[in-house]
Amino acid sequence: MNIKTADEKQRKQALIAETALKMFEENDFYDISINSIAQKSHIAKGTVFNYFKTKENIFMHLLLVGYQKFFLETLNQLQKTKLTTKDELKSFLLANTRDLIENHLTLIKLNALRGPILEGKASKEETIEGRQRLYEVHERLAKFIHDSFPSIGVKTANKIFIIQSSIASGLINLSNLDSFNQEPIRVDMNDFKVSILNDSIETFDFYLTGLLGK
Repeated sequence: MNIKTADEKQRKQALIAETALKMFEENDFYDISINSIAQKSHIAKGTVFNYFKTKENIFMHLLLVGYQKFFLETLNQLQKTKLTTKDELKSFLLANTRDLIENHLTLIKLNALRGPILEGKASKEETIEGRQRLYEVHERLAKFIHDSFPSIGVKTANKIFIIQSSIASGLINLSNLDSFNQEPIRVDMNDFKVSILNDSIETFDFYLTGLLGK
């Protein structure tokens, strides 16, 4: 009888998820299938379904776990940095946004897919469980900011990171207005071009200035 231990199951699930993530870094979501993920993982297609009911479940898992890790890293950095002024906090948050976009762009792309695509076929129960774990990390981060800067409430601190992700995800969706189906439109549409990095930081800067002051 083939009975896998909890560690073996966790490693197999991680293998499937990591394979899907690497594929997503190089391919469009719609060009990735359960079958192709199984082949790249060197496992049977049926085995994938033992861990993820749908392709959308895999990518929802990547989104939620990925953001948990990112916010834990952010919390760890904040604890080490020991900020004392709101100007320092603002500089930290802008640098954190740069890090998110430059080093975790797949998270932003997945977040842009969440509502219109992933939620339609992802498991509601598993998504809620994942969101609860993400919420707990988010709350720890927000409470740390509140403890460091009492004038910033926990709810407001939570919103800072929601706004951060929303700006970047929104710009992802608007980044290809000068093309159709990944092919450039042969009309001068230079003013439709956006820079996900520069425009995200500029917009977030405006938001933080209004929230924290100059």
